[in-house]
Amino acid sequence: MKSKTKQNPRKAAGLMIGATLATSACTGQLPGSFAYQQQLEKFTSLTEVNTKIDLLWVVDNSASMDVNQRKIREGFSGFAARYLKPNWDIRLAVITTDTYMADASFAAYKATTIPGSTNYYSTYLAGRTQPFANPASNPSLFNNTTKRFTSGVRYSELVPSWASSWSRLVPGSHDGPTTSMCMEFLPYFLNGVPRCSVRDAMTTAEGLALGVQPCTDPDTQAGESSLTSCVNTTQNNSIHSGKPILETQPPSGTPGDAAWTEQLVRDFLVNISVGSSGQGSERGLGSVIQLLSDNETTASRFFRAGSLRTIIFVSDEEDQTFVTPNPIPAGFSPQTHYQCDSARLAELNPGDSRVATQCPTNAFRCPEKTVEGFNYRVSYCPKADAPLMPVSSVKDQLDSFFRTLDGSAADADPNYFVVGIIPTRATSIQQLQADREIEDAGVGVLKQWAVDRGDRYLELVSLVGTDSMALDIAEPDYSPVLDAIGMAIVNRKATFTVNYPIGAVADLIVLIERPGGTRIRLTPSQFEISGNILRIIDLDLVLSLSSADKIVIDYQPASI
Repeated sequence: MKSKTKQNPRKAAGLMIGATLATSACTGQLPGSFAYQQQLEKFTSLTEVNTKIDLLWVVDNSASMDVNQRKIREGFSGFAARYLKPNWDIRLAVITTDTYMADASFAAYKATTIPGSTNYYSTYLAGRTQPFANPASNPSLFNNTTKRFTSGVRYSELVPSWASSWSRLVPGSHDGPTTSMCMEFLPYFLNGVPRCSVRDAMTTAEGLALGVQPCTDPDTQAGESSLTSCVNTTQNNSIHSGKPILETQPPSGTPGDAAWTEQLVRDFLVNISVGSSGQGSERGLGSVIQLLSDNETTASRFFRAGSLRTIIFVSDEEDQTFVTPNPIPAGFSPQTHYQCDSARLAELNPGDSRVATQCPTNAFRCPEKTVEGFNYRVSYCPKADAPLMPVSSVKDQLDSFFRTLDGSAADADPNYFVVGIIPTRATSIQQLQADREIEDAGVGVLKQWAVDRGDRYLELVSLVGTDSMALDIAEPDYSPVLDAIGMAIVNRKATFTVNYPIGAVADLIVLIERPGGTRIRLTPSQFEISGNILRIIDLDLVLSLSSADKIVIDYQPASI
């Protein structure tokens, strides 16, 4: 050692300084140990912990989704208890697969009167104990004496949620089930699992349940269930959390205790219960693009610079996002570019005369699809020349938005991943379709094959890559599904990169510095290394981190 000093006095001086720094900086390096890591200004990495995470849920709110939404509600409590820590900076929001209906291209459609709607409600309202309360925008909409709609119902009155604010994260929009009119034009809403007529009649005067309590904590002994209680009608629009954007960190002066977390969970259960009265043309990809366009330049913007973004799609059907035409043609609607397969409907409903009425005989065939050897054909699908938005274009728009948000270079990591909770297996498609057919029969409509593997969601998962995943929507218990999402987030946040490949573990010191000077030294069993990447694998430790913590990695490079 002395001979080295004599041969290179400048190096010896540098090593002495390095040794002094090593002991004073609490790296644990032995005095007199002359290794690369003692150049602390080069080989110590001090990183602030970034727990900023934005979770956007895009949930199918069409007629077939009630059971799947219930499974999310049931599985989310365990997910929340494990991952939604007040020391983490997590934000959550929920939109629907018909959020795209806020687009101005559908203004004329929403102003259109539903054909034949002057005769709707004649049976349902006959036994009502409370009169129908007309909206202020149309006080003569319904005549309570004749039990008829005076001039019919417009689509904007059928689902008033479809206003221009539908693509904004503001109270009254995406903080509870879709608000819809309980009427015959929505047969699944009226006679299916939601039984909106029960919810519709719940008024204070009748002493029945109002507010969010029956949705988050239904009184099963009184006949309540989350399926019939997580419903908003134009007459009983009381299932709203009031918080379309939820945050794990409490505001100043509010303790981040168990009560705070319990309220957070209740609010999310309300928000995720988007209902099943939404548009049947599901466009999850287009709805996200609509949110970015309409919401993210306003005070209600959701995504934050520097956060890890996760977009979770939940649907039992294929995405049907189209490129909006310009100019908008006359009669443009969500069903434009669609066609029914009359042969398929006839197969599903043999001898039913309604097939010819609802879908006149034609030569159009929806393409056959094969999943794990199972062949099936949906009964309604886009036309062959339909201008479906390329999934690659959706990814490009997401990449560009997040890079611009972060102020990063054109080739930088946009720092997001996507999850598709969709039918991924043949047995899942068959099971969900069998459930759908039972409900079709129960509400008295034609059977149609609607359940479909979401190949466009799968394509986006593949294109985005890096932690993106497809999970099966037919799982009986969503707890493992949600846990997989939580683990992907934790693994991303538990990963730290240094400048050079890390050398021997024996020379590696990993510390967590907490406010007030507390330091925790990690043992080798709590982390793993690969090249210049260190990943903490102790889940409880990772979840205990906060944005005020710092990670110190003092290491000897394998090479420079």
